[in-house]
Amino acid sequence: MTLEEIFETVKEVIEKSVGKPKDSIELNDTLFDKIGIDSIDLVDILFELESHFNVELKISDFESRAREKMSNEPYEVNGLITTQGLTVLKKYMTELDQNKLVEGLTVHQLVKLLTVHSLCKIVLYKLEETKTQPQTGSKEN
Repeated sequence: MTLEEIFETVKEVIEKSVGKPKDSIELNDTLFDKIGIDSIDLVDILFELESHFNVELKISDFESRAREKMSNEPYEVNGLITTQGLTVLKKYMTELDQNKLVEGLTVHQLVKLLTVHSLCKIVLYKLEETKTQPQTGSKEN
């Protein structure tokens, strides 16, 4: 599945969840500021995407990939993303406004920077992850 295919589904889910016309949703739109979702909307959107793509999504998934790349380095200390954490985020979350990935950024503030593209990328990442994991038992539809 391509990012473009995922984007089409994400737009439909956002439209159903918050009423923003899917034709007006762009990849670089921030979820909270531009689209206008709140944390409850995000939970609803993640649930709908989970159901559609048959993957498990969590808000923390947005940072999981960055944490994986850091091995033993701390990603955050006392809620602040470390310099190493920011470096990894800049490398793997290129869709974010790089000018806002600065010293003093909190984990909470990072969530506010997430874009529709971020959401599409995490779905794609989870789909790729499920392909590489050994299948156990039968998969329910």
